Amino acid sequence: MEAKPQPTNPDTKPKSQSGPVTWSIRGVERDTRSVIEKAAERAGKTIGQYINEDVRSFAQSQLTQTQLTAAPVDIQNQIDHLTKLVEGMANRMPEHSSKSFWKRVFR
Repeated sequence: MEAKPQPTNPDTKPKSQSGPVTWSIRGVERDTRSVIEKAAERAGKTIGQYINEDVRSFAQSQLTQTQLTAAPVDIQNQIDHLTKLVEGMANRMPEHSSKSFWKRVFR
């Protein structure tokens, strides 16, 4: 049984490509390209190597970053919650005085 050749469609890209491909990026400012060229040169790499290694690494770290920076209101809520927990623990301590926990800590 012979394998039939698959029809080719110029608009269809292969599912996985290995190796370098030609890539044109529209909308990149000349200054941006100049900075990338200089950074690649300083790293002793071609622009392709620099994009493949350095820029890809940066982009992957952005994608895998799980915790976003908290907003100030979120931070204040966390501080308030922790303060209540610590004061509750201090109230259960055997030698409780009339001073607040923070006043006892910072005599």
